Amino acid sequence: MCMTTFPFFWEDHLRLVSFRKGGLPLFIRHYHNAIGYPNHHHEFVEISLITRGHGTEIINGVRHPLQPGSICLLLPYHLHALEFDENQSDGLHKISVMFDMQLLFQTDFAEVGRWIVQLSDNMTPFYELAPAAYEEIAAALTALNNEYYADPEPMGKQGFMRLQLLVAIYLYFRHHPGFASMEQPSPAQPTEWDYVKYVHTHFLEEQLSLENVAQHFGVNVCVFRHTFKRLVGKNFLEYLHLLRVRRATGLLSTTNMSVVEIAYEVGFSSLRSFIRVFKEITGMSASDYRKQHTCVDE
Repeated sequence: MCMTTFPFFWEDHLRLVSFRKGGLPLFIRHYHNAIGYPNHHHEFVEISLITRGHGTEIINGVRHPLQPGSICLLLPYHLHALEFDENQSDGLHKISVMFDMQLLFQTDFAEVGRWIVQLSDNMTPFYELAPAAYEEIAAALTALNNEYYADPEPMGKQGFMRLQLLVAIYLYFRHHPGFASMEQPSPAQPTEWDYVKYVHTHFLEEQLSLENVAQHFGVNVCVFRHTFKRLVGKNFLEYLHLLRVRRATGLLSTTNMSVVEIAYEVGFSSLRSFIRVFKEITGMSASDYRKQHTCVDE
C-alpha cells in the first residue's frame, strides 16, 4: 500500500524577507535549476520566463515543454512541478517573480483584474513568446531584477519596480494567444477588485460564503452580489466553485489523494456537493477525470 502523496506548500520567499516600510511584497531571482521540484503551491502570484535550457512543467496536471521564450503566470490555485529527462543534465535558467496578488488589483489598472478572471476560466497560464515579445518581457523583468538587487538603493526604487512588474504583466496578456479579442473591463470603484482578490486568496476555506465576504468588506449582501457578478461575469458561488474545481483537477492529476480527501482539501463541506459540482463543471466524474489525466503513479 503506497503512502498518500500531497502537494506541499512552498514557503514563499516573501515570508522570509523583512521588507522596509512601504516596500513592495515582491521577490525576484534569475536562477539555474537542474534538479526540478515536486508538486507544490503557494499563496502568491508568480510570473516566470525561461531564458535558457529545456524541461517540462506540470500545471494542474497539464504537462507542457519549457524552452527559451516559455512564459507562465501562476495564480494561487495552480499546482505545479518541474521535471527533466534522465539524460538532461544542463537544466534551465528562468526569471521568477513572486508577488502579492494585491499588486494586480489596483483601480488604475482595472483591466488587469478582468484578465486575471479570464485566466481563471479555461485559459492556459503558459504559452510561447515570439522573439520580439520575448525581448520586450525579458527587458522588463531584467530591469526589475537589477533594481531589486541594486546596492545602494536607487531613488524611487519601489515605484520603478512596480512599473516594471506591470509592464511585464501587461505584455504577458497582450501577447497571450487566448486574449486577442478581450472585452473591455467593467467599471470598478477603488475597492471593488478587492472582492475578487479576497476570493482568490481564501477560496479553500470551507466557511467562505457570499454573506461572510460581504460582511468582511462591510457592504450589503445584495450590493456585493451584484458587484461581483458585474466584475467577473459569474455569480459568487459559480466563481468559487470554478476555483475549487480548478484546484481539485490538479490534485486528481498529480497526487494519489482520495476523492474524499480532495473534496475537503479544496473547501467543500460534503463529498456529495463536490461530486455534483465537479461533474457540472468538467462534464465527468472525479474518478474518470483522474483516469484520463493522471500524472503520478497510483
